[in-house]
Amino acid sequence: MLSFSGTAEPLRIVSSEFVPHNGENLPNQGYAIQLVKEIFATQHQEIQTEFLPWPRALLQAKQGEAAAIVSVWFDAERAGYLYYPTPLYTNYLQFYHNTANPISFTALHQLAKRPLRLGVVRGYSYPQAIKALPFEWIEVNTDLESLKMLALGRVDLVICEQMVAEYLLTTELAEYSDQLSSTGPVVEQRPMYIAFSKAHPKARQLLQQFEQGLQQLKQQHRLELLQPDY
Repeated sequence: MLSFSGTAEPLRIVSSEFVPHNGENLPNQGYAIQLVKEIFATQHQEIQTEFLPWPRALLQAKQGEAAAIVSVWFDAERAGYLYYPTPLYTNYLQFYHNTANPISFTALHQLAKRPLRLGVVRGYSYPQAIKALPFEWIEVNTDLESLKMLALGRVDLVICEQMVAEYLLTTELAEYSDQLSSTGPVVEQRPMYIAFSKAHPKARQLLQQFEQGLQQLKQQHRLELLQPDY
């Protein structure tokens, strides 16, 4: 157990449910949150995480109400109000389809041949190559909702982070595990970050502490011990 007696005031960070990377009811709140806590523990800084709907979490980070936001992808617009340090690790974006209405492809341009409904999560940042395709975008609040819509035939495709989809299809969506599957190649490999609010008074100091803590874990070979088991 880590002890923070006599240390700085707990640092408030925000995120949304992004299981299995992070979630309020996951062990240690998920691998991403655990990793952030371990990094800042080397700097004697305690972390407090609040889980919010993604658009609200982004807004709080933008306004400086939260010091940082966890499990965020790089986006040029967000870089205007967030500092991006060294990534935590890599995410893999992939399309998912309903095997009752299969959609096979080997290149993205093939998806432009006919109108398709794409399930996406409100407030998420998606690759420009996806935005350029003539999809009808169906926005929902979570990946869970998006995949449910796919199972019910209300969308034709869903774009989802690989670990998230696989986790949901073995837990909350297990009844659809034989019905939903990935299709096509990995769309994009995306670094995942904790990003610091430029509006927060200690943003630069926290950025430096994060980098120092991450290097310390690497030097001590502790990152290998923290690898997720899913």
